[in-house]
This record gives sequence, structure tokens and C-alpha cells, in this order.
Amino acid sequence: MVEEKKGKKPEEKKPEKGPETPAVDIGLGLGGIFKDLGELINGVTKLAEEAKELEKAGVPIERRAMPHGMYGVSVSVGPKGPVFSKFGTIKPTLEPGAPEVREPLTDVFEDEKMVTVIAELPGVEEKDIELKATERTLKISAETKDRKYSKEVELPVKVTGEPKSSYRNGVLEVKLKK
Repeated sequence: MVEEKKGKKPEEKKPEKGPETPAVDIGLGLGGIFKDLGELINGVTKLAEEAKELEKAGVPIERRAMPHGMYGVSVSVGPKGPVFSKFGTIKPTLEPGAPEVREPLTDVFEDEKMVTVIAELPGVEEKDIELKATERTLKISAETKDRKYSKEVELPVKVTGEPKSSYRNGVLEVKLKK
């Protein structure tokens, strides 16, 4: 016969909890991205620590220079929904061993008489720069032993005549008559 005490409930066993990880949810479904980013950072940190330990033990570590440049995608919201645009100084390539062709950062300005294109081409000399203009485009290219740039800029209006250019401190300025 089992005796029950009146007024007291039998104790329930609570499930054991592991370490809690804070949930990041800002209402946009981005919690998983931040969690994955944190895991990536932790993994890179762990690899760096392991490399230091290997160096201390006398194991040679091969170090490679990272290419300088950037590549990305920007997202904006237009009247018809999201608009994706690529930007950067390096064109993506699928060919292994293909030479690195950088895309110079450019800005296009327009006034009553001229269209001005500004392009960043660091590390080249003015003699290495080649310009080809059509009515609606300007092709900029430059090549040295260490660097190669190429970009075709779409112009906002039709232009005429030869482009007039100046180059100083890695910045190219091209003026075209409307």
C-alpha cells in the first residue's frame, strides 16, 4: 500500500539543459546568418591558433600573399522590387590560373557640355593606359607587369570626338564632349 501525503504534489524531474546559446532573431530571418558567421569566425580563430602551435613546433607554414581588391553585390529596393548590382575591383573568373583582371572603380558625371569619367587605376603609369570611346561607351584598359585593369563604362548620353584625359596619383579623369 502506497501512502500519499495530502497537499503536496509529487516532485517532477526537470530535463537537464545544456549550455544555452542566445537566439538572435530580429524579425528578418537573419538569426541563422549571424550564427553561421559566428561559427566561421570561431573556425578561423581555431585555425590561426593551430598554425601558431605548428610554427612553435618547427613545422614550416607556407604563407601566400592575398590578392588586393574587392568584389561584392549591393541590394537596393526599386519600384519593381529588389535590384542587385555587382561592384568591385576584381572580375570573377572561372578559369584556374587566369590572370587577375581588376575592374577599376569608376564614377560618371554629366554637365551641360561634357561627360566626365573618373577611374581609379593605382599602380600603373599614364603610358600604360588605353582609352577607346564610341558614342555610348568608354573602354578603359591598362596593363603592367604586376597589374591588369579593364572596364567598359556605359555613358549616359551620346558623345563625340576624342576623349581628353589626365592621370595623377592613380586617378584617371576622362572628359568627353556631348
